[in-house]
Amino acid sequence: MKKGILALALTMLAGCGKEPPKEPSVFNVDTQDELVIKSLPATRQACPGLNRYASDFQDIRVEQQYRTTIVFHIPERSGIPDAYKAGGHNCFLEIEGDGSAIFLEKLACKSVCLDKVDVPDGQLRLGLVSEEEAKHKD
Repeated sequence: MKKGILALALTMLAGCGKEPPKEPSVFNVDTQDELVIKSLPATRQACPGLNRYASDFQDIRVEQQYRTTIVFHIPERSGIPDAYKAGGHNCFLEIEGDGSAIFLEKLACKSVCLDKVDVPDGQLRLGLVSEEEAKHKD
């Protein structure tokens, strides 16, 4: 009897301290903006970190600046790697008028987008390939 209780206790403790696997998330933008809606699938593909860390983003919105821009906030405490130094930043994904590319400026936001620490300096331009174009390339 004691062995059974001990085995049960050890089994329960074995799962302690482990973080449950994170549910896959999808980066979404609640908008009626046609350019954003059309560009979003290709934007997710160009920026793998958007889906990976989508549940950490706050205040996701669209702003009309020089370009149509997707803006989101990254809180100080999030599941994003500390090495990206992204906590507390607002990120701006500017969409080219024809939907062919996105632009990012901040190093932290480029790290989140590309999901890596080593990112290029200066403005990052990422070409967007629509689902239709991707099908024709295969």
